[in-house]
Amino acid sequence: MPSYILTTLQAAVLSGISNILAQFIKAYREEVPQLQLLPIPPRTQADLKPIQRPYRITIRPLLTFVIFTILSCPPNILWQDFLEEKFPGYTYSATTSERVLDRSNTARKLLFDQTLGAFVNTLAFVAGMAAFKGKSAVAVRRDVERDTIPLMINGWKLWPMVALFNFVFVPVNRRIIVGSAVGLFWGIYLSLFAALD
Repeated sequence: MPSYILTTLQAAVLSGISNILAQFIKAYREEVPQLQLLPIPPRTQADLKPIQRPYRITIRPLLTFVIFTILSCPPNILWQDFLEEKFPGYTYSATTSERVLDRSNTARKLLFDQTLGAFVNTLAFVAGMAAFKGKSAVAVRRDVERDTIPLMINGWKLWPMVALFNFVFVPVNRRIIVGSAVGLFWGIYLSLFAALD
């Protein structure tokens, strides 16, 4: 099996797991009463118990996330290959023939990945989620205009560190998996974000 197919399947599985976890979190939040600062205390202990309903996985958002990952992973693999080809992370020392981290190339990769790469991926995510929900072109555009930049800003709290770790320590053919493993938790956030509408 070609490595990009295996990587895509692994990323899709992790994406599915993150969506299921997000659905659990959302269901838990909706069923457990929030603490409220009310002057009147609850009358009985039963007032504090969560409503007991069987948990059901909602298939549509799960499939949406998995399909989006299957569609977006191969271009991201190509993006990582392109960045490594244009800005090799390591060079060989002329004197000792040891591999040496090329800091300027690593900084360039980080800059391109966290600006152009982040913008394209975030825009594709917002537009894709809106389209999968069956929204009109006007509504998709509205979502893109409203959500892309705030989501990128939230992403910059996590992804630059992951990208730097990847560029310095992880071979190019494994970067998507490392990103997907971290993305398991990011995917929970995105699943909850996508469920807002």
